[in-house]
Amino acid sequence: MKKRQTIILAITSILLLLIVWRLATGKGEGEKAKEHTNENKKFVKVQQIKNDTVAIVVNGFGRVSSSRNITLTAEVQGVLLSSGFELKSGEAFSQGQLLYKINDKEAQLALKARKSAYLNIVASSLADIKVDFSDNFSKWATFLDNIDLDANLPELPEIKSSKEKTFLASRNVLGEYFNIKGDEERLKKYNVYAPFNGSIVDVTSEIGGIVNPGTPIATIIKTVGLEVAIPVNTSDISLIKIGNNVELFSQDKTISFSGKVSRIAQNINSNTQSIDVFINIESNDKAKLFNGMYLEASIYSGNVYDADEIPRRALLNDGRVFIVQDSILLKKELNIIKKNKNSVIVKSLLDNDLVVIEPVPGAVDSMIVTPIKNK
Repeated sequence: MKKRQTIILAITSILLLLIVWRLATGKGEGEKAKEHTNENKKFVKVQQIKNDTVAIVVNGFGRVSSSRNITLTAEVQGVLLSSGFELKSGEAFSQGQLLYKINDKEAQLALKARKSAYLNIVASSLADIKVDFSDNFSKWATFLDNIDLDANLPELPEIKSSKEKTFLASRNVLGEYFNIKGDEERLKKYNVYAPFNGSIVDVTSEIGGIVNPGTPIATIIKTVGLEVAIPVNTSDISLIKIGNNVELFSQDKTISFSGKVSRIAQNINSNTQSIDVFINIESNDKAKLFNGMYLEASIYSGNVYDADEIPRRALLNDGRVFIVQDSILLKKELNIIKKNKNSVIVKSLLDNDLVVIEPVPGAVDSMIVTPIKNK
């Protein structure tokens, strides 16, 4: 009896051990299988394509400058005189305003002396003109009467024949006339007037100093014709046309301006290795622009149809992208319209395509993944 109980107890113990082992073994394999499944599952972030009309915008930065920047230089010699206008940096002026003058008293006296000598030449020629060219005598007499030492010479009378022209040339009537007209034009260079509305940037000669031909006096800029040069990559320059609308922003984005592309450089800027696009800035009543101000530009270059914009990081090294189709990764070719700083405008993707927008380590064609749509 005791032996029988011992056998039954041993069998029961063995069965219990088998059940415990089985349960333990089954649980471990299930967990391992579950862990193995989780390890192999790849989650990828995707963007669902919705083709539509996409605006093409070329962005850049540049500094405001005047459309006209001129260094005024003396063309005659003399003492620099004040005109009543303060020849100082920062001073504003209006078109036609006298900016400065150079002492011209000596030049005026020399011109009057030359006109006096010319009067003698014409007067001494009148007698011969009356005899040989009587039909034109009255005009030359009137010409002589109209010569004023304090005014410009009047227009020459019409010369009616080659014989008359030869006579006038031999008496130096013509040669001296044009010499005096040249001196009259030279006299105008002693007074310098503003060619446009603007302001003075820099002054290099002081009032009271002696200047010679070629001496720089001051640098002036036009304040109503401001522009900004935006360096543009050579890959984007074909997108920009003269007349394109441009939106400009101050550095803090609190002030905006509008403008248009006025011209496009035909060479590469050696400093930036890009092509400069020049934008005329339209006036804005709410804010004032200043020469040297730093602006950000968005150049509107038209629309592209049946396209979408995806993150730039979605591009693979070969220029293609991964899409997810039925939970399988597939590579797809792109028609890239424009690359922006953080995005790419593309065509050739279909509506509802799921584009992988973040790098997937070890990704290959036909890999099974689980897409997560980007919100």
